[in-house]
Amino acid sequence: MAALAALVLLLAGCANEPAGDPAVTQPPSASGLPSGYQVPAIADPLDPGRFAADPCALLTPGQRTELGLPDTERNELAGTVECLLHPSGDKVTTVQLQLMTDRGLADLVAQCRGDSAPAACATWAPSTVERYPAVLDTGGQCRLMVGVAEQAVLLVNDEKEPECRRASEIATTALTTLREGS
Repeated sequence: MAALAALVLLLAGCANEPAGDPAVTQPPSASGLPSGYQVPAIADPLDPGRFAADPCALLTPGQRTELGLPDTERNELAGTVECLLHPSGDKVTTVQLQLMTDRGLADLVAQCRGDSAPAACATWAPSTVERYPAVLDTGGQCRLMVGVAEQAVLLVNDEKEPECRRASEIATTALTTLREGS
């Protein structure tokens, strides 16, 4: 789990959504970011506020239960706090939820440019969650990164569901919580 978290912090990638889910739009190709892709400006930025230090609070206990992920575990790695969501009694099936406030989505996309881009970038594709720009990566699991402010990214990493239905639902719910600020 620590290796996965370190890789996510290093690459900060995201995941691909099936065409049938209206919350996340599927890009025309999953072959990587288009060469001229620029992350759109965030028209309605959200303040991560207290949720950066407590990402588990982005979902209520009832919402986590509806998602089949009632158990939570708070983990801190290199100054970044993540919330690990688990099915009841199952510490193997994990969804990582995190607010990164040290860089924006455009900074992460910039890592995928040039000859030194990580190989994982080959499966990145641009998308949106609601009206927020996102990058999706289904390179074996679902990593969904949503730009919520110029220097803040919501990360949902679902290790067991590469189709991203659950990650999309988690991201949409978290965005609602961020908008309400509660």
